[in-house]
Amino acid sequence: MFNKAKNATAEQKTTPPSSPDSSDTLLTGTPTSSNARPSTSIIGSHTQVEGDINSDEDLTVKGRVSGTITCKQHTVTLGANSYFKGDVFAHTLHISGEVEGNLVALHRATIHKGAQVTGTIVSPCLVLEDGSVFHGSIDMSADNEMLKNSFNDAPTHTKTLPAKGNASGVSTRATTKESSADKEASLAEQEEVKA
Repeated sequence: MFNKAKNATAEQKTTPPSSPDSSDTLLTGTPTSSNARPSTSIIGSHTQVEGDINSDEDLTVKGRVSGTITCKQHTVTLGANSYFKGDVFAHTLHISGEVEGNLVALHRATIHKGAQVTGTIVSPCLVLEDGSVFHGSIDMSADNEMLKNSFNDAPTHTKTLPAKGNASGVSTRATTKESSADKEASLAEQEEVKA
C-alpha cells in the first residue's frame, strides 16, 4: 500500500547501493558508526624496510625493518618471525620476534614467549613472558629522561603511583593521567610553599 521510495529525494534515488565496507558512510564520506574498527598498518613477512616509519595507527611488523618506528599514540606489534634493528617509540609494544635496539613504550611493553630482545627497554610497565630472551637494560621509571623526551608532545602526562605488593610478592604499578592544567596548578602550589 505505502511505498516510501515514492517519497525519496532525487539524491537518494541516484546514490548507488553502498558496499559492505561503506555501509556506515554518508554522502560526505564520513563514517557514522561508533563501532568502526581502528586501522592497522601491516608490514608483511616478505617485506624489508630500511628507514624511519611514522604511524598514526596501530602497526604490525611481520617482516624485516631497520630504522626508527614512531607510533606514539598506538600499538606496535613485532610478530613472531619479524626482525627489527633500531629504535621503537610507541604507546604499547608487543614483541614476539627478534629485536636489536631501544624499545620505549609510554604505557606497556610485553615481550612474548619466543622473542629475542637485545638492547634497552624503557617503560613504566613491562611483562617478560616465560620463554622470552632478553639481554640489556630495563628502566621502569616514569621519570626516565628518554621516556619524557620521547613523549613530551603527548596529550597527557602519566604519573606513577606508589607500588603495592600483591599476594605473590610481585610489585605492581598503577598509572593515572594528569592534565597539563593540573600539573601547572601543582607546580604553582609548590612555588607558593617555597616562598
